[in-house]
Amino acid sequence: MQDFARASFVDIEKAIPARPGIYGIYTLDNVPLKVGISVNLRRRLRQHKESKQKYLSLRPNGSWENPADVKSTRSILAKHLYFWTADGFNLKCETGRQRYLLDNCYILFKTTESREEAREIEKRLEATGGFQFVGRTTPCRNPLP
Repeated sequence: MQDFARASFVDIEKAIPARPGIYGIYTLDNVPLKVGISVNLRRRLRQHKESKQKYLSLRPNGSWENPADVKSTRSILAKHLYFWTADGFNLKCETGRQRYLLDNCYILFKTTESREEAREIEKRLEATGGFQFVGRTTPCRNPLP
């Protein structure tokens, strides 16, 4: 992702502008996890960083073991991570997801003039098939590093 700036989750407040743009979230081993867009990059990435449990909810009569039964109202990344595993991290809980993002991930981002411009870039990046979390959430296929 050339022309993208890099930041850590710790540095969101000071490094990420409150402007429209596109972002990619990667592990420190350079595994692409998620690409996304926002009209306010700082706010959106803060939501991912917080990975709040209260924004994951269970459908009536659903099971926390079935991704189709769990709904995310703020950070789809939180839901994706909930159904994955990472050595040494409990991704089923908010603090485990937060710690994983802080300790093992970084962000590449680029501001754009509009959400539409960011969406066009996002479509191209998603088409590469390289990101772990795209579309529906599925049970853990591969543990994260």
